Amino acid sequence: MIKLATLVRLRRPSFASADASCTFVVALALASAAHAFQAPTAGDLGYDIYDIVVNQGVKGPLGFVGGVAAFLFGVSRLFSNIMIGIPTIVAAVCLIRADSILQTFGMIV
Repeated sequence: MIKLATLVRLRRPSFASADASCTFVVALALASAAHAFQAPTAGDLGYDIYDIVVNQGVKGPLGFVGGVAAFLFGVSRLFSNIMIGIPTIVAAVCLIRADSILQTFGMIV
């Protein structure tokens, strides 16, 4: 008589390997759909919102002042708590250069 313990059992893949393979498939599917972002021109749908948020906000004085303030806050926190300081500095640099980062990554908006 064959014991059940001696039979070779098929192992299910672990959650980590299944998660990694699904992430790879999704990343591959999204990579083929990436397009370069082009700013809307006057008269296009959503131009007014784009103009207020990006041109006057992020690229304008509000974005620059916000980025510099976040950078200075990050530098001040760098000496007391490095885990808050470094991400704040990275976020400040991303805020200052947001328009270039958006066009570099080729996001669809």
